[in-house]
Amino acid sequence: MSRSTAATILLAVTFSLSAPSASPAQEPQEVPASTLLARLGDRDLSVADARRTADQLKARPIAVRIEMFDAIRRAYAERVEKLEREREKLHKDFARAVAARQKANVQKLGESKIADLRKRALDVSARPGLTKEMIHTEMDPLVAELRTALFPTAKQILEQDAGIAATIGTFGDHVAEIDSWFDLCLEAAQHVDNDPAGRAHAAKAPALPPGPGALRVEAEFENDCIFGLPLDARDSKALQSNEALRSRTDPGEFAGTLELNRIRMVLGLPAVRIDERLGNAARDHSNDMRTLQFFDHVSPVPGKKTFADRASRAGTSASSENIAQGHRTGEGAIEGWWYSPGHHKNMLGAGHTRTGLGRSEETWTQMFG
Repeated sequence: MSRSTAATILLAVTFSLSAPSASPAQEPQEVPASTLLARLGDRDLSVADARRTADQLKARPIAVRIEMFDAIRRAYAERVEKLEREREKLHKDFARAVAARQKANVQKLGESKIADLRKRALDVSARPGLTKEMIHTEMDPLVAELRTALFPTAKQILEQDAGIAATIGTFGDHVAEIDSWFDLCLEAAQHVDNDPAGRAHAAKAPALPPGPGALRVEAEFENDCIFGLPLDARDSKALQSNEALRSRTDPGEFAGTLELNRIRMVLGLPAVRIDERLGNAARDHSNDMRTLQFFDHVSPVPGKKTFADRASRAGTSASSENIAQGHRTGEGAIEGWWYSPGHHKNMLGAGHTRTGLGRSEETWTQMFG
C-alpha cells in the first residue's frame, strides 16, 4: 500500500468518527390537559387564544372535554358579568355628562333668559285665537332654544365629550368579543356531543346568560338624557313611576308620553304620570273608532258616549281628550296634536297630573286627568 493511499484511508476514517450521527426526529410533547384547562381560566385570555386552546383539547378524553366545556362557559359568563358592570359605569358617566352639559348650557344662556323664553312660549300657547301658524312661527323657535339648553341629546353629548365617545367605542369592541365567546361555547358543546356522557352533561348545563347586545346610542341613553338632569321631586316621582310601567306599556304609547313630558318640562310644566286605567280607556276608544269606522269624541257605543263615561268605565276620571288618526308612532301623534290648537292646549294643561295614551294601529287617543 502506498503512503498516499494509506493517508487517504486514515482521513476518511477520521472524518467518519468526528461527524455527528443522525438521530430520529423528536415528536413535540403534548401539553398536559391540566395546563390547557388552567389557561382557559385566565381572566385576560382573548377569545382567539381560547379557541386555539380548545382546539388542543377537542381530541382528548371525554372527561377532559367536559372540563373544557365547563371552563369555556364559565369564561363566557364571567365576561358577560364584567361587561354589564362596564355598561352600568358607562351609564353613570353618561348621566354625569348630561348634567354637566345642561349646567354649562344654562350658565351660558342664563336663568333669566330661560324664564323669559318659557313665559313668551306659554303666552303664545294661551292666546284665545291660537293658530297652527302661530305655533310654527312664534312658539317653535322658543321651544327649540329651550330644548337645546335644557335637554342635551345623546348625539350632542357624544359630539362634545370625546372621552364618552371613546368609551362607547371600546364597549362596542367588547360586545363583539362577547359574541365570539358565545360562539365558542357552542363549539365546546359540539366537542362533547359525540359522547353519551358528554351529551348528558351538556343537557344538564344551565342556560347561558344572554350577551348585552350592541349599543343603540339614542335608545340606550334615552333615560340618561332625562334622569341625568337635575329634577325636582315632583317630576322625578312622575318619571320614575312611568319608568316602572315601561315593560308592560306599548312602546309607541310609552314613547309618545315620554315626548309629551319632554315638551312640558322644557316649558316648566310638571311631568304627568301614566295612569294605566286612562290608557285602557284611551286604547278602547281608539279601537272602537277604528273598528266601527268613526272618528269623534262622541262614541256611538252604549255606556261610552263621552270621554268621562269611558274613563268611569275604566275605574278613573278624565278632564280632557285628544284623538288622532294616521300616525305610525306615538311621537308622530304628539307632533300632530302640537300643531292643532285645541289639542295643543290640552297637552299643556297646567292642572294635569295623569295621562293615558292608547293606540289601535294608527288611531290614537290621549286622555288627561
